Amino acid sequence: MIGNLFTVAELEPAALRAALADLLTVPNDAVDVANAEEDQDGRRWDAPVLCTCRRLPPGDLAWELDITVDDATVGGDFTEAGIAQGLAARTKTPVLWPSALELPSDYWIAVPDGRVVRCRLDTIENDQDTAYRVDVTEEPVPGLPRARVEILPEILDRDPIETPLSDTALADYPTGPTATVEGRIHYALRTWERLVHRLQTDWSPSGHYREDLYHRDLEARDLLHDLLPEVPEDHVTPLWRAVTQLDQVFRAHTEPATAKATEHWWRYRIPHHIPW
Repeated sequence: MIGNLFTVAELEPAALRAALADLLTVPNDAVDVANAEEDQDGRRWDAPVLCTCRRLPPGDLAWELDITVDDATVGGDFTEAGIAQGLAARTKTPVLWPSALELPSDYWIAVPDGRVVRCRLDTIENDQDTAYRVDVTEEPVPGLPRARVEILPEILDRDPIETPLSDTALADYPTGPTATVEGRIHYALRTWERLVHRLQTDWSPSGHYREDLYHRDLEARDLLHDLLPEVPEDHVTPLWRAVTQLDQVFRAHTEPATAKATEHWWRYRIPHHIPW
């Protein structure tokens, strides 16, 4: 197993070695820890656990750790997440590891109290090296007082939500560039179905949502209202059928916010459960 981690606080090599040995249940002398900026000649490259530390320039993170574990020798099924959480608990400093999303800024933070918190990690380029800033965390994290606390919109937009009604309705409908009627219909219908799914499932899979994204998704319903009259007759029926079904579910999971009558009725309803 090869892992790339970051720590918020600096760690002494001896403390890091002891923490890794305890976590991986190996003797201390089975763990080789060295600073990347120092002489590497004395390293034990055949050690079951290798950890190369690199001190980072001033920023929110102190150390970068490259860890290699010989699974055959150490045993167990260790992952980056497991090692990060184990190190955080033993060293009492938050430890970051990259998420599985193809999004370079998306990281998880293992907090010493046992929590796992998502964050947005930004790079700070300078003439010498790359430093790091934790821009946003989804919960407060000790040691990162400058990070804003909010739900990450880029993660919510990547939530794996299927859109079966849209898929069926759009199966025979032409595609087109984003700015065309066809492209906007494809976008708007799937966006509307994703929002309706969140409402219907009490905001799963994440359990929360952002107010700004909610209003953005209502704009998708506005688009459908404006664009469906422009759709040719041979395509419009399945699209209206899908919109009608989604509207029914939306009504069932929202309530009137005002008595004002309007053709954009969806803008005058609020969710039963506000997730922000």
